[in-house]
Amino acid sequence: MSEKALERIRKAKAEKATTLNLSSCDLEKIPEEVRDMIWLESLDIRENQALTDLSPILKIPNLKSLRFQSTRIYELTPVSELQNLELLYCENTQIIDLAPLAKLKKLQSLNCSATKVADLTPIANLSKLHTLRCVSTRVVDLSPIANLTNLTDLNIGQTQVKDLGPVAKLLNLTDLFCFNTHVSDLVALSNLHKLEELHCDGTNITDLSPITHLTNLHALSCFNTLLTDLSPIKLLIQKGIPVKWQDFEEYISSRSGEKSFILLKGTPLIIPPIEFAQEGNEAILEFFDQLGDDRTPLNELKIIFLGEGAAGKTSLIKRIRKETFNPKESQTHGIRIRKTPFEIGGDTINAHIWDFGGQEVMHATHQFFLSRRCIYILVLNSRSDEKAEYWLKHANSFGGSSPVLVVLNKIDENPGYDVNRKQLLEKYPQITGFYRLSCKNDEGIADFEKALQEQVARSDTRRTPFPKAWLAVKQHFSDMQADYIESEVFRQVCAENGVDKIFSQDVLLQFLHDLGVVINFRNLKNFDTQILNPLWLTNGVYRIINSPIVAGQKGLMHERDFDAVINDPHFNTTNTQEKPFRYPKNKLEYIVRVMQEFELCFPLENHSYVVPQLLPVDEPEFRFEGTVLHFVLRFPDFLPDSVFPRLMVKLNRFIDGDLRWRTGMVLHKPSVFNARARVRADREDKEIRIDLCGEEPRRFLSFIRETVREIAADFTKLDYDEMVPIPGAKKEFKRYSMLVAMEKAGKKDVFSEELEKDVSLASLLDGVEEPVMRDEIEQLPVQAFVSYSHKDLDYLEELRAALAPLIRLNKLKIWDDRDINAGEQWEKEIFRELEAADIVLCLVSSDFVASDFCWKKEFEAALKGHHKGTKTVIPIRLRQCDWDDLPIAKLQAAPSSNWINQSNDRDAAWTEVSKQLRPAMDKAKQRKKKLLEKQRKLR
Repeated sequence: MSEKALERIRKAKAEKATTLNLSSCDLEKIPEEVRDMIWLESLDIRENQALTDLSPILKIPNLKSLRFQSTRIYELTPVSELQNLELLYCENTQIIDLAPLAKLKKLQSLNCSATKVADLTPIANLSKLHTLRCVSTRVVDLSPIANLTNLTDLNIGQTQVKDLGPVAKLLNLTDLFCFNTHVSDLVALSNLHKLEELHCDGTNITDLSPITHLTNLHALSCFNTLLTDLSPIKLLIQKGIPVKWQDFEEYISSRSGEKSFILLKGTPLIIPPIEFAQEGNEAILEFFDQLGDDRTPLNELKIIFLGEGAAGKTSLIKRIRKETFNPKESQTHGIRIRKTPFEIGGDTINAHIWDFGGQEVMHATHQFFLSRRCIYILVLNSRSDEKAEYWLKHANSFGGSSPVLVVLNKIDENPGYDVNRKQLLEKYPQITGFYRLSCKNDEGIADFEKALQEQVARSDTRRTPFPKAWLAVKQHFSDMQADYIESEVFRQVCAENGVDKIFSQDVLLQFLHDLGVVINFRNLKNFDTQILNPLWLTNGVYRIINSPIVAGQKGLMHERDFDAVINDPHFNTTNTQEKPFRYPKNKLEYIVRVMQEFELCFPLENHSYVVPQLLPVDEPEFRFEGTVLHFVLRFPDFLPDSVFPRLMVKLNRFIDGDLRWRTGMVLHKPSVFNARARVRADREDKEIRIDLCGEEPRRFLSFIRETVREIAADFTKLDYDEMVPIPGAKKEFKRYSMLVAMEKAGKKDVFSEELEKDVSLASLLDGVEEPVMRDEIEQLPVQAFVSYSHKDLDYLEELRAALAPLIRLNKLKIWDDRDINAGEQWEKEIFRELEAADIVLCLVSSDFVASDFCWKKEFEAALKGHHKGTKTVIPIRLRQCDWDDLPIAKLQAAPSSNWINQSNDRDAAWTEVSKQLRPAMDKAKQRKKKLLEKQRKLR
């Protein structure tokens, strides 16, 4: 027995204390000294891993509370004599049988979670029981607890329970947890009017109607279920219970102090569409108000054709549209969108069919339009089947679980043509079928059309109801002939059709964008060109990517050349079937900004842009000095063409002069990282190789890795392995994730096959990454709110760029008011984000101080949180002003030595701001860690 246990026993005896805590005392048995402490009412012996026997407690008849979680105790017989027991926690033990508890009539709280308990019959008559937790047990049947009418808290999460019927009589229930069970309906809950909290996430429930009248409900967790309709809980939403597109872990890590929530992430919502649920309560209620009692389905969807050039995509589309087959069909350039009706079940369903050009140089632009709620059709022929997985990965990465129909075309030319169907189905389960056909002689066309109609019929967008007013707006823009319109025109059309609230207009606009009817980029709203004809936009982008002018300038495009590049007469004669596009000078910058937004180009300081795909192919001469650190990112299945150009765009401010080429770049910015890096992509090997030297190679490497991770997150399923080279070995690499797992498991070494000896894990991991980067606390996100005057917008951009290392390495998330749409709800959104922030950055200038909103509202609210210790306020000194006597001047400001606009070295000044922000982030992470641990215990 440990000295710690003896000391606690001595003290308890001396004071004749009724409570004894012997948790985590390395006990192998209950000390003999405890036997004669008959006055004890509470005994805590949890977290003693070697403890197996409870027999000594037989001598303590007055026990009311007994906790022995996380022990090896397997037998409850000694407990049967404790007639005064009110609380028993035996979580994470070897307990199987609850029979010894049958006579404990005073028992009020029982936690037998993470045990092998399967039968609840022994507790059927414990009428005083008010709390029962049997999470992660073998319980299937709840019938034994049907008459425990005093139960208020029931947790049966992660069990095999299917039927909640026995719960129907538990009218005092306030908290019910049935997450990750086989429950599929909530009918049994319809009369549980005292229910306040319901966790049914991870189940097969489809309908919330049974809980419509449970007006005391304030916490509902139903993420990762099969819910399609939120109408039954409209009253809860109207009461203001926050709707969040989050799971439970995300919720508790991003919000503090809120006990009311509706969590919906991962549900296939139709009413309202997911987009509205993601926007929150206001959007949902606006949708319901507009919808009224009309449930007319939208009956529209998007169908995307993928495949190599000359695979026969256009010919197949013509067959679907009942058009004449042309054996000399010209190859599609850019993109064509065709509205095609399907007659199904008496309804006309309009499909927007997108035919992408198969040219490789255009593949990176597919990200504009690939989405999760559409049907993909992959067209292959015998000359392009080696690219089957390339395109399937595209559909998988961008489309998630969207169905894919694989067409094996031109079988009239190659009757024996086929693919390894079993292998492809195993790797890509979203494939719904393979169809061998010939557009030339119609062989297989009928079977394909039947399969396509089945997918169209079950499409979510077919069933989505659209308010009549919204349908009118959508139809107006579907019929429009203009290539683009201004924002004011869109709002005017909305108002004319009854959609008069700005918030509703903005949400509708985004939904139309996602549907593919119009294109709108929220981050480019300042250009006042919110609505575009997709063909007008894509043709403009394609013209830049295919421009002989830009190619001749080795990927450089000057502002003065925009007109010549985009309005090059060559493009108006390429395809005479398409109408000639013309781009006014006041719209040229917008198209370039779209490319910049999607990371297809990046700006230089001299009013020029770089298009990475058009850079020179040859790698320039470059030599490293000193020790070189090597690292490899290996994409086993698929390295999308867009990944490396996007990486170049994101890291462009770190590129060392002109050291950039089509597949690589050299990075160097000593004011941020005292290191130099060469980053190269190898398409054949599907790898990105990173070599570094200098004094801070590990931190710079972590920054680059996090940037790649950020890009990969935009794909639904893009897997890659981070590979660590074995020092001294020529070709041997180990997976970084495996090394980290081995370190967590307590391993010290890993065996090198090439060197035939053990290699230190610490030396491998610490060689490529600072140990702090593997710390759990460091991975907790920190929310920063920026309060600023709009006259200081340029400084805000400088701030974001300067904090990029903290954003990518230290999980800093920055929010400013440009992240919301203009409208009547903007102030509410600002204060919601301000309340959620861990850090508030005030960009101080005379305009900031003069702004009533910044000073009197945002700063005063932030300062209250600062004084309460729930957030940290940091003034960023932008432009000198008379602030010495103001409350904000008493706070620790950054930079401490000078104002930003007076600094001779702006990079150095911003670097100081970044460094001064780190202690505040550490403090915030500690706060969040404590909250997370507390919430997990409650869960």
